[in-house]
Amino acid sequence: MQASTNLLREEKEKNIYFNESHDAFVKHIESELLTTKGNQLILISLVDEWGKENILNDTFFEHITKYNSPQLSYISFDFHEYCKGLQFGNVLTLLQLLDKNNIFREMHFCWINTEKNIVLSDQTSLFRINCVDCLDRTNVVQAAIAKTILEIMLKKISLLDLDEGGLNDHARNIFQTMWADNGDAISRQYAGTDAMKNNL
Repeated sequence: MQASTNLLREEKEKNIYFNESHDAFVKHIESELLTTKGNQLILISLVDEWGKENILNDTFFEHITKYNSPQLSYISFDFHEYCKGLQFGNVLTLLQLLDKNNIFREMHFCWINTEKNIVLSDQTSLFRINCVDCLDRTNVVQAAIAKTILEIMLKKISLLDLDEGGLNDHARNIFQTMWADNGDAISRQYAGTDAMKNNL
């Protein structure tokens, strides 16, 4: 009898904590959706789907399911599983999934004709990366997404040939240096040290 009472109390406490954190989740998501003008928010979880991080992964998914909005797209990408052994090139799997689901194509980007002062295109989506350490894993994935979007933008404005595979060596070096400097600056704010994975 005592065991079942304890289980009921634990379940009740879990529900209270979930409801409190769900209120914070809703507030955060609705704030993020404002920046997309009510369009699409792509949530990417890099959290481990096993071990001690799994409870965060499951709870995040429960919040998304309870929120139940067509404005949210959710992708779980267990970074440590896909990229174990320093195989960071496997982030390509995530990029291919985003491309396959037309997320890059449908998100657009802000493009203004300054000569005529008209908006040619407006960004309609936003990526929100969810991670535990929020530094290195996030930085690697955001860099890969940013590089892909930069290539799409450059092709759209005819600064990159449609048949080219991507940035040339010089442009890629500039991008990587800029992104590594950005990652180091953020890491110093949070951890007091440079980013560990800044040379990818």
